[in-house]
Amino acid sequence: MPKRKTAVPGGDAGSSIINKEEKTVQNKVVQSKYFSTRVENSRKLTKKFFDQTGEDLAKSLLGKKLVRMHEGERISGIIVETEAYLGLVDKAAHSYNGKRTNKTEAMFMEPGTAYVYYIYGMYCCMNISCQGEGCAVLLRAVEPFEGKEKMNLLRWKNTNNETSVSADKDKPPVAKVPKKLTKKEKDLSNGPSKMCQALDITKPELNKVDLTDSDKLWLEDSDPISDSKIVVCKRINIGYAEDWVDKLLRFYILDNDFVSVRDKPAEKILVDIK
Repeated sequence: MPKRKTAVPGGDAGSSIINKEEKTVQNKVVQSKYFSTRVENSRKLTKKFFDQTGEDLAKSLLGKKLVRMHEGERISGIIVETEAYLGLVDKAAHSYNGKRTNKTEAMFMEPGTAYVYYIYGMYCCMNISCQGEGCAVLLRAVEPFEGKEKMNLLRWKNTNNETSVSADKDKPPVAKVPKKLTKKEKDLSNGPSKMCQALDITKPELNKVDLTDSDKLWLEDSDPISDSKIVVCKRINIGYAEDWVDKLLRFYILDNDFVSVRDKPAEKILVDIK
């Protein structure tokens, strides 16, 4: 594959972190605990942004907006947790040792390509390819931003309690109409599969999509998150990865309720440094 050039993150800032409970969506003010951004000023992230190392991209993605156009309606979430997977040498990566299959092909494609795959034969997770052969960043959690009610419906339409598993692993599960919606907002998207359910990100529709040129799924810019707000810790559920288990390649925004699993020792280290 062509050699990729190192690039510095780019794009104009379209949002800022605040401590107030408000955000603007299409000129209407709605509630949010952590973020404020104006949709009309947001800029779609370009190839230049995604052409970073896995660790750098994983941190740079925090605070960025993941946007999904679903049946003509715009829904979105702010990325609050990521994990970096460093390609051929990373024993936790699907592409470890150069494993290039139909499933992992997106990890070897140009930076900014969506890698969507099934876990347990029914749930989806979403990664984004980056600089380096077989390297990608897993999106672990978002804070719902636009279209929260639609995300709620999608999340519980696609949940295990109301889903029949497909016998074919390459086909999505058969979803049924949910009987009850969630009462806890953070349960909408505080995990990689929950996030995909809430935004209806599926392998058949969105795997291998170019996120810089798609009208179905893309990312928008915001001000960078300060290092003083980024918790750096071990990745989750990779007990098989031997000496890579202890690598500090998970990143999340301190004190955000939508993080999937908190690492309190790592948070203490961050606070002590401050």
